[in-house]
Amino acid sequence: MTPKTSAKLLKLAAWGFLAFALVWALAPYSAVNEPARLLLDFLAWPLGDAAPALNRSEMWLSSIGAGLVVALSVILLGIVAPAVEASNKKAVRVAIWAFIGWYLVDSAGSVASGVPSNAVFNTFFLAMLLIPLLAVRYET
Repeated sequence: MTPKTSAKLLKLAAWGFLAFALVWALAPYSAVNEPARLLLDFLAWPLGDAAPALNRSEMWLSSIGAGLVVALSVILLGIVAPAVEASNKKAVRVAIWAFIGWYLVDSAGSVASGVPSNAVFNTFFLAMLLIPLLAVRYET
């Protein structure tokens, strides 16, 4: 895959992550948090067993998580994708390790907390990021 194609796919993934984060960011706002509650219910199979309302910890941790995903999206759009397109191999390696680190911590914690379905979804998200990074081919 060319650096330009890889960068485009990473930007597309970043916009997807940003949309995901904006829905998740609604969690602490009870009047409008139904989309976030549905998202959390969807990620924690089986679907339909969510509590009628989010508790304080769920709202707070959702704010933290959503904020970090917004930051990830901005970093992908403003740093990683341009670095890939500019053939910065070191930035590609660092991004790969960063995403693997996220995946391991998030997925292990999800399994340990009884939500293995999130690890399955994380695998899909990791693939969206790693495929463009691992498939990029630079001219030597």
